[in-house]
Amino acid sequence: MEQETKQEVFKDGWFTVSEEGTARPQNLHVLARASVSCAAEQKKTGEKLILRITADDHYRLYVNGRFAGEGPAPAYSEHYYYNELDLTDRMREGENLLAVHLYYQGLVNRVWNSGDGKFSLGCEILRRGSDGTETAETPEWRYQISYAYSGETTGYETQFLEDFDSRLWDDDWNTAAYDDRSWKLMERAEPDGYCFEKQPVKMLQIYEMQPEELRRTPEGWFLDMGQEITGTLEMEAVSPVEGARVILQCGEELTEEGRVRYDMRCGCRYEETWTLRKGVNRLEPYDYKGFRYGEILCGPETEIRRIRAVVRHYPMDESLCTFRSEEGTADRIFELCKNGVKFGTQEGYLDCPTREKGQYLGDAVVTSRAQVWLTGSVEMLRKCVDQFAQTAETCPGLAAVAPGSLRQEIADFSLMWPQLLLTDYQFTGDREFLRKYYPTAKGIIEYFRKYEREDGLLEQVADKWNLVDWPENLRDGYDFELSRPVVAPGCHNVVNALYIGAVGMVSEIEQILGMPCSYDREPLKRAFINTFFSEETGLFTDSPDSMHSAVHSNIYPLYYGLCPEGTENRIADFLMEKGLCCGVMVSYFYLKALVRVGRYKDVYRALVNESEHGWVNMLREGATTCWEAWGKDQKWNTSLCHPWASAPVSVLIEDIAGFRPDPREREGFRFEPHIPAEMGEVEVRIPFRGKRYTVKKSSERGKAENESTGQIFVGE
Repeated sequence: MEQETKQEVFKDGWFTVSEEGTARPQNLHVLARASVSCAAEQKKTGEKLILRITADDHYRLYVNGRFAGEGPAPAYSEHYYYNELDLTDRMREGENLLAVHLYYQGLVNRVWNSGDGKFSLGCEILRRGSDGTETAETPEWRYQISYAYSGETTGYETQFLEDFDSRLWDDDWNTAAYDDRSWKLMERAEPDGYCFEKQPVKMLQIYEMQPEELRRTPEGWFLDMGQEITGTLEMEAVSPVEGARVILQCGEELTEEGRVRYDMRCGCRYEETWTLRKGVNRLEPYDYKGFRYGEILCGPETEIRRIRAVVRHYPMDESLCTFRSEEGTADRIFELCKNGVKFGTQEGYLDCPTREKGQYLGDAVVTSRAQVWLTGSVEMLRKCVDQFAQTAETCPGLAAVAPGSLRQEIADFSLMWPQLLLTDYQFTGDREFLRKYYPTAKGIIEYFRKYEREDGLLEQVADKWNLVDWPENLRDGYDFELSRPVVAPGCHNVVNALYIGAVGMVSEIEQILGMPCSYDREPLKRAFINTFFSEETGLFTDSPDSMHSAVHSNIYPLYYGLCPEGTENRIADFLMEKGLCCGVMVSYFYLKALVRVGRYKDVYRALVNESEHGWVNMLREGATTCWEAWGKDQKWNTSLCHPWASAPVSVLIEDIAGFRPDPREREGFRFEPHIPAEMGEVEVRIPFRGKRYTVKKSSERGKAENESTGQIFVGE
């Protein structure tokens, strides 16, 4: 869709409010209502009624009093998203009510592009005839600001707590019977600065979930959802008095005394106050949390009823991708990571659904690959690729978080972006998508070339954070000064390995597209070996001025094929000796580095290892979703849902079960299983390119079955 076409969307259907105190608002909740007519003959002729809707920052839509969806996915204003909903089946003859609960956060953070004062609603109704003709109309909206919500920020100022006052709320505001004649008319406005695109991903999957445990306590109620979830708690309360209070506490874990740890280790403090009116009250939470446990504290005169969670995440059919083995440990790890990806993928690949709530590039490299396997779909991956590519407009070296309004830059993550692009090609074989974003990939290399010294290696990449790994205590003693934001003078290993890796990936893209090669990786590889490889130890060092060899300084050279000939197994031995003394995101590269040199048995041993550095340790400490670190106390603010730890999903499918995407093959994949005997019988179900496959290993043989055609591919 060209820009001038995009600008036509919401040209007549863009609304805002003009009221004292809302010029640069924060934590603004606005309720709005509009009427839509549906004649009997329209039902008979098969006319479709399509709603186009968006809001800055967010809307929650009700049709005739029933929830219909929410959105849009966060985006930059130059590529702002709108949703299309078919309301035909929700319409009844006569007048129908559209009601939206609008929210403008007003903060500069990793979530929305907020803090600019551009609170607005976009809405158009298309009447689409059976002959394909369309007529557009824009309804008249009446609105009222809601003062029922208040509270301080929590996390990294990514969320306002919701102290909710039922005395300031009308439960029936979104029903046709409600009298809105005292509400004000929303003003039509020009959508200046916005360029609209239809949202390329599905709307969120939202559903109710009952607690696994719910019991009365002397103080009120305790609940356990049975696992970490992303969502909200909803309930009703009956109070005999006006102004009674209920305290709501949520957390990811319990204290030693068995109470909910609502002042969470991840940096969020999930404690909110619900003030009741006399009679029946219904809690109306808006923003979401990541939690497992809850406590509801109230006086004995207050009756709490209908306690439930409303869960949200990006759609995932959990039956599509499953892993089962006779031994069982890998299964538990697979489910742990699957849950982390499910609840950590919202309208983007979140760092975590608690503290940051933002989409980080490095995290997305690992999460996206797992999410594509688990769903069989690349639309979220493609949105991610595109949103980070958009940041090249302000820095060709890309931002580390997108599309939030907080700017953060991490060199390691920028150099991983070409891998995101190649992931799409590996799963789809789509050269045109690759071609579209090739300039961004090449622009990253050109950006970092300004730091090249005479031999081509990078020196003091000072304008971006050089991460190496996070947290710092999982850098394995990496011997180079990288205190934020200062990068010491000199040349260090990891950023150069990632740079040469990125050069290689850009060359691979050019080869796929039949383009001339822009860069020669071999001189860079020789310079890297000459600078960092120690003949004495047979390992790579952290810097030319240090003899220390961190595991990170050897993971990436092995992963990217930068080792001197004949040294790969010595380095692989070193990785196994050290174990996973790295962060959980880097573990993806650790495992894939071992794969690169055919150390499949070691890959499995590393996956199921029972040390303090591994997924088994997460399970041992009670994890139900994969974590930010190997153990709760291995980082000062560990979040307990962090999908950047989901490497086992990809590794178990691709490298153990052996189902590897490969666009060069007729079916788009290769089958090369490496299932260790100790796993016993194995069955893996996989969605791929619109088909479903099953990989099985019995005591007699391994096989991959295409369930659509019945073909069998026999493996070892």
